[in-house]
Order: sequence, then structure tokens, then C-alpha cells
Amino acid sequence: MAHLGVAQRFWNTVNGIVTRAFPSVIQYQKLSTNTPSANLSGRFRSFVWDPALILAQMITMQCLHYATLGLLSALCLALGSYSPSLHYIFDSGAIHYYGQANRLVLIAHITNSAFGALALWYVVQKAKQCLDFTCTLHLFHFLICCIYSRHFPTQLAWWLVQIVCIVLMVVIGEYLCFKSDMKDIPLVGAKADV
Repeated sequence: MAHLGVAQRFWNTVNGIVTRAFPSVIQYQKLSTNTPSANLSGRFRSFVWDPALILAQMITMQCLHYATLGLLSALCLALGSYSPSLHYIFDSGAIHYYGQANRLVLIAHITNSAFGALALWYVVQKAKQCLDFTCTLHLFHFLICCIYSRHFPTQLAWWLVQIVCIVLMVVIGEYLCFKSDMKDIPLVGAKADV
């Protein structure tokens, strides 16, 4: 315990000298890491495996996906004077190019990809994970559709719409996340809006 006290006093002395000589160095250290310098691991970012966070993000993404898809489907169907139904969201036979109601639902699915990308940007916030979360979301959507309709989706239009939605959601989501990651980080100043 005594050697810890000596080491701590030495660190405090060195820290005091460096702070007086180079105040921006210590300020940068505080802004960039938010950890004491003794705990620095030497990596730019440290990623910790947090299953609870990933599960919460996935549940949030799934809920936002169905909430926006339901609202967009209801809005599109209301514009065409059709009554909304879960059939249009979960039945693979409801997405095809024939019939005005089905085309409106197809538009709602594709438009929902943009809202899904915004959700990725807000909830996930990491461009590397956009593809993972999008594919997982659509895998669960596929399983729910199979359970709801009690058959494997065989319509080519349903598969094409899902692929287009996945691509749009990933590309737009990664773009938004990269754009946020590229913002300047203030190093010195009274207010740091990070």
C-alpha cells in the first residue's frame, strides 16, 4: 500500500508539471477518452461486448420498424381509400405489382427503409453494425411473416422488395453514421458539443 502512495504522489507531481507546462494536453486527454490516463489501453476506441445493449438495440429497431411500417402502410392505404390490415405487413402475398392497394403497400415498405436508416443512425450509431442490424431485422421479419401466413414466402416480388429494402437501409444508414463520425471533435474550448 505504501508503494501505491509513492506512485500516486509521483504521478500527481508529473501531472501537475505537465498541466502547468502544457494545459491543452491534459484537456485533450480528458475530452478524448473520459478515462484517467493510467487506464488508457492504447487503442483509439475500445469495444466491449455488451449483449444487453445489443438486445435492447435490436428490440428497439424491430419496434421502430413495425411502428413506422404500420403507420406508412395505413397512410398509403388511406390515400387509396383502403382499410389497413396486418395482412399487408406480414403476408408475403400482399406485396406484388398488381392492384393499387398492393402497390401502395410496396411503396410503404420501400419508404420505410429510409426511416429504418434513420433509426440505425439514432439507435445503433455505428456504420460497421448497420448491415448486421438490418439483416437481423429482416431475418426476424421473414420469420414473423412465415409464422403469420403459415407458409414460406414464394412470391418473387416479396423477395425483391426485401432485398431492395435491405440495400437501401444499409447504404443510407452507413452514410448517416459515417457523416456523424466525420464531424470535427473540439479539442480546446469552454464548451465541447460532442
